[in-house]
Amino acid sequence: MTIIHATDPTTDVLSQLYVARDDISAFISETNSNVDVQNAIRGDSTIMMLGHGNQYGLFSKPNKKGKYKRFLITGRHVQFLREKTCIGIWCYANLFAEKYGLSGLFSGMIISEMQEAIDLNIQTTQEEISREITKFACRLRDCMNRYELQEIPVRMLELDDVKSELTQFNYSRLFFYENKNNR
Repeated sequence: MTIIHATDPTTDVLSQLYVARDDISAFISETNSNVDVQNAIRGDSTIMMLGHGNQYGLFSKPNKKGKYKRFLITGRHVQFLREKTCIGIWCYANLFAEKYGLSGLFSGMIISEMQEAIDLNIQTTQEEISREITKFACRLRDCMNRYELQEIPVRMLELDDVKSELTQFNYSRLFFYENKNNR
């Protein structure tokens, strides 16, 4: 498995998804070039892409002002991702996958910061966000170790033991896509 994850402290919790895996063949971060990203994707059958992003792709690390100036994954990488099993956990990764017909497990908007909750009018606290995003990542890791990717969205919904506005929002934002035309 190839891991693509910028070393952004606000998404460190997502390292729970790969920290104990023994099947990692490559790790790509913001220090790698676009050619490195392409080569890593070409050389593996499963690609896990983690961090912040939008419908246009996966962001690299933000600059000192908090702005994202570079994407690690964009539409130019789709030609390399089409034949792969993908795991994309970033805000609106599902829209990226839908647009390009990618196969695998993808997240929609996931609230991991207070400003996101405010923007979406989700009643919560910073303490709940910190606690629940950690639980979410650990549960997602456990599901990835136990179940097929297509089972995970339903399994994760079942694991929401809090059922707050925040957890109901986050746990309902996982999607599995299978594009049989790409296989």
